[in-house]
Amino acid sequence: MAVKIPNLKNFDISFFKNSSQASGAEDKVSKLEQEIEILKLQIDVLFMIIERYRAMIEETEAKSVAELSTLVKPTDGTITELKVYIEDHFHPYIYSENFILATQKALDIVFSWKKIKLPISFWMSFDQMLKLKAADDIDLAVLICSLFRALGSDSAKVVIGKDKSAWVFFTFNNKDYIVDIAKKSMSAYPHDSSEIKEFFYLAAYAFNDLEHADFTD
Repeated sequence: MAVKIPNLKNFDISFFKNSSQASGAEDKVSKLEQEIEILKLQIDVLFMIIERYRAMIEETEAKSVAELSTLVKPTDGTITELKVYIEDHFHPYIYSENFILATQKALDIVFSWKKIKLPISFWMSFDQMLKLKAADDIDLAVLICSLFRALGSDSAKVVIGKDKSAWVFFTFNNKDYIVDIAKKSMSAYPHDSSEIKEFFYLAAYAFNDLEHADFTD
């Protein structure tokens, strides 16, 4: 009796394929888990280094109220890059007409970044923030203030609260504006209103590249 040879084209080998794929996937997962463990160890070592040199780093990073003003840099290269990008949305950009819309575009960019809490007192540079697209609240406030100054505001300043909260304050067209970094929001108030006076009652310091104020005295 003749034996019928099966057609190999129709032979189901999916089981072998799936088995091989599953094995490969397991190997990849195992390799990734090992890499994650190594990264965790590296992070632990970095924290050990930070703790050992914490006092030295924080002493170097510490700034007086007057020195805080040097952090706001409207002409910094990274700030100029962001400024040009924002101004390109207007044809042309005119401060008196477009500033509020420009601030909103600036906040859309910066507030899309991740907020991180640094383990020590450490000031990040603007190019570092842009590269990581991340920073803590105070660093973000300094960047936003620098950008608002670059876009034409003489009144924009960083405000640090007594509880270390961070805001950016500015005046435009007889209105006062407060950018709340923690809440990622901007609110407008009548100029010199009771709300603004209460706001500055909570402040410890206010500064930009032109001036600084210490409310703790």
